[in-house]
Amino acid sequence: MKKLDLDICKKLREEGHTYKEIAGYFDVSKQAVFDLLNKSGVKRKTKHSEHYQDWERLYKEGVGGHTIAKMYKCSENTVYTYLSRKFVIERGQLVKKKRMKKIVPEALLIEG
Repeated sequence: MKKLDLDICKKLREEGHTYKEIAGYFDVSKQAVFDLLNKSGVKRKTKHSEHYQDWERLYKEGVGGHTIAKMYKCSENTVYTYLSRKFVIERGQLVKKKRMKKIVPEALLIEG
């Protein structure tokens, strides 16, 4: 069994190998590879990583997540998940937006 090696993991990751592929090489779990790279400060890469700064800029300029998702051919959930993790979207803001879309019948409104 090969010992899990940080330098080899970094090199394989830079070459584009997945966590699963690297884990298979060392015969360990992909979580072990992820943890090793994460603790050493290696940035995670996804197929959309190169666009994250653009997404932040566009969202701050007022472009909606739906439009951003269409522009980059990904799901709205992918865009909103990234933006909310980076605190570009405040926690709970998505829930508030969804609630605001609901129409409340006038009969349920209480006059004060």
